[in-house]
Amino acid sequence: MNTRDIRWLLACASLAVGEWCASLAPEFAEAWPVAAAAALLVACAGYGFGLRGWAYACLAVAGLALYLFASVDCERELRAAPWMRDSRLRRPAQHRVAESPAKRDFLRRAGLGLEPGSDAVRMNRAILLGEKRGLPRGAKRTFIESGVIHVFAISGLHVMIVARVLMFFAALAFVPYRLQGAVSAPFVWGYVALVGFTPSAVRAALMATLCFSAPLFWRRPDALSAWAVAFLAVHVVNPHQIGDVASQLSFTVMLALVVADRVSRDVGAGLVRAVYFTLVAWAAGVPIAAATFGRVTPGGVVANLLLVAAAGYSVAAGAVGVVASFVWEPLAAHLNNLSAVVSGAMVAVSGVVSRMPWSNIEVEPWGTAECAGWYVALGLALYLVHRARARRDLV
Repeated sequence: MNTRDIRWLLACASLAVGEWCASLAPEFAEAWPVAAAAALLVACAGYGFGLRGWAYACLAVAGLALYLFASVDCERELRAAPWMRDSRLRRPAQHRVAESPAKRDFLRRAGLGLEPGSDAVRMNRAILLGEKRGLPRGAKRTFIESGVIHVFAISGLHVMIVARVLMFFAALAFVPYRLQGAVSAPFVWGYVALVGFTPSAVRAALMATLCFSAPLFWRRPDALSAWAVAFLAVHVVNPHQIGDVASQLSFTVMLALVVADRVSRDVGAGLVRAVYFTLVAWAAGVPIAAATFGRVTPGGVVANLLLVAAAGYSVAAGAVGVVASFVWEPLAAHLNNLSAVVSGAMVAVSGVVSRMPWSNIEVEPWGTAECAGWYVALGLALYLVHRARARRDLV
């Protein structure tokens, strides 16, 4: 990792620390003007005296001010900054998206060729559009117990596949490579709007937009910079996301995968590479799940290794099917049936994994020390992988 990468990470960490500290004392929300003035003072003093690290200190204090401002239970403040409203006030807007004619039309297209009201229809809609409420109860329980319920949360897997499907169709329409990302971006955000602007989907859409639009500006896609910009944007717009478990999992797991790719670009191919990234993703999410739910799911390693790839094929088939339905519905029906077959296999595999004796272990909820120790160990493991790679390159 280079100096620029470290600066991005320090900037994100500074904002996160400020917002987290403010979350410990929300009763001081009315003091947000004092915190905002302090951030301005730190910026002026740091820049004026040339103090090292002043920008990070300013970000931390600004994060404190943003969280306190977002916590003010005052209609005047909310009218002055409607973009800062908390998730409780956002729910009506998400409900309107869920009930919109466009959403209902996409739900219909995702079920073409399948028996109306069947489990296959509900599975297709859940994995493509995040409709987890419609999952069959037994299937949902097995996915939770096997540690792979996250495949139904619209996140990087879904958004990246949808983006690549759209870029594929753009290529078929003879759109130049440099423009394919920019042309697909509005449709990617339309997909995010359909699923209700969930934090994980917004994060993934921001990253996809930045990465796939990079060629338009003659730049190489940079996943870590895209992650950092997405993190800062999401937590500035809605500081309360710092305490949201889904957001924590989304950003933490994605950061771990990006860093793991940076330190070991040639870790291997095929099964070795899949096992490596599956282990990293699982390890990154363990402390959050253990602290929040009191569960550790070793079976998630096996389940993710088998099911994440299958979920990708199911999402790809469903996405291509929805796009194809605008041209020829019989083709969409065949693709929806293919997606349903893969989804059915996922239910069977997750059921087998969930019945393994070691797949789901209940533990005492972890504290800060246990979580910090786990992440230190994970960082050390990635560092050792990096050192091994560096020694191999020198040979």
